[in-house]
Amino acid sequence: MGSSEPLPIADGDRRRKKKRRGRATDSLPGKFEDMYKLTSELLGEGAYAKVQGAVSLQNGKEYAVKIIEKQAGHSRSRVFREVETLYQ
Repeated sequence: MGSSEPLPIADGDRRRKKKRRGRATDSLPGKFEDMYKLTSELLGEGAYAKVQGAVSLQNGKEYAVKIIEKQAGHSRSRVFREVETLYQ
């Protein structure tokens, strides 16, 4: 055998890593309650979620917030499909 030094790997032979999809909460510095205050205004309600008004504590702007309820008995796949729809 020849030299015991490692062989160089050409750039084209490297495997490309999958780009990790970020979550909406990854970029937030704190909890939801630290950034927004929910209002009593209920804008809509469905089988797995409700939409409620909220006010940003940082700038006072009003937003609509979709709250997905995590309860036993809800189909896990349907809840995840709902979350995926929100990402799109």
